[in-house]
Amino acid sequence: MLRRSHLPQLVGTFAAMAFLVVAVGTAAGGKPGTNGDKPGHGKGRVKVVLCHKGNTIRVGFPALRAHVRHGDKFGRCGVHLAPHTAMLAVIKHVVNDNGGTKTAGDFTLTINGVTATGGNSFAGSEAGVAKTITSFGAYSVTEAAVSGYAVTASAGCSGTIAAGQQRICILTNDDQPATVTVVKHVINNHTGTKVAGDFTLTINGVNAVGGNSFAGAESPGVTKTLTSVGAYSVSEAPVAGYVESASAGCSGTIALGESKTCTITNDDI
Repeated sequence: MLRRSHLPQLVGTFAAMAFLVVAVGTAAGGKPGTNGDKPGHGKGRVKVVLCHKGNTIRVGFPALRAHVRHGDKFGRCGVHLAPHTAMLAVIKHVVNDNGGTKTAGDFTLTINGVTATGGNSFAGSEAGVAKTITSFGAYSVTEAAVSGYAVTASAGCSGTIAAGQQRICILTNDDQPATVTVVKHVINNHTGTKVAGDFTLTINGVNAVGGNSFAGAESPGVTKTLTSVGAYSVSEAPVAGYVESASAGCSGTIALGESKTCTITNDDI
């Protein structure tokens, strides 16, 4: 039997479910224009559902921060929180422009300092996760570290929250580029006349900003920023009269955020 005393708890549960279902449903392929939604811009981009001046809209991540600053609320318009609850929406955005492959769901997020219905830890989502808060005060949102990614947090990721309030936390993770520094050292002790710039070096297996081939340089060498990671090697075009030796850093694997140094020495013979 449904008792009147159960109604506030049920209203709060349904409100949180509505926030979450709207956000995830539209991101998974919900059609714009249905149920009063206005379409967001950017085909194929995950959208976040917001209440903007009384209208339910969907926006892509580039526009999200501006909407939050202007006071837009997370979720569909007309959905109200239950008495004695608050709502914290956590949006995880991942940028992969340096060879990273992680997605929002690979990050575990935790709300600290207050109590969240359904548990305080959960997988990230580009479309956002709405959590009903049932205790109040100081809070923060943190994440388990993922190697190769740097995190930045919006203002809503820490502070205080009271009953009836809504906060939006945006955590952005950007993959960190790897770098390879190549030092070309030339020894001329048998009448050789070549210098480091006479040798053409190439980084193989990964992509380097500005091109993978370049002229050699003595210490400190040439540092190349990579936009992909994995197995790599450094080679050079042969120059007659010189024998080559390479350090350990001239081949192997490189991961996000790593720095490797390769020294190739050429000795005249």
